[in-house]
Amino acid sequence: MARRSAIILLNIIAITTAGNVAGCTYSSYSNFKKGQPMPDKTIEQVLQDNTDQWMAIPGVEGTAIGLFKGKPCIRIFTSSKPQQLKDKIPSTLEGYPVIIEETGLFRAID
Repeated sequence: MARRSAIILLNIIAITTAGNVAGCTYSSYSNFKKGQPMPDKTIEQVLQDNTDQWMAIPGVEGTAIGLFKGKPCIRIFTSSKPQQLKDKIPSTLEGYPVIIEETGLFRAID
């Protein structure tokens, strides 16, 4: 229960920080290359729709919104090697890049 609460809190902090620092949104046409279709869902919706599924994968410690090459992406934090999760987690999802990052175990701070 404490782990789940800590992960939810980390997700909220990551999403808020990414939004405040980077102006993280795909709602602007200026973020896309010409001819690239607009995603049907916001990155926040895609993350919310998939986080529970990803968290059920052994080794996945958390999820968040981050930046990749200056554009919003979905980050998957893992305590295992990223190569071990490549078959279970796509490299892009609904037009957003998905980056798997080895961070080690997450622990709640009292």
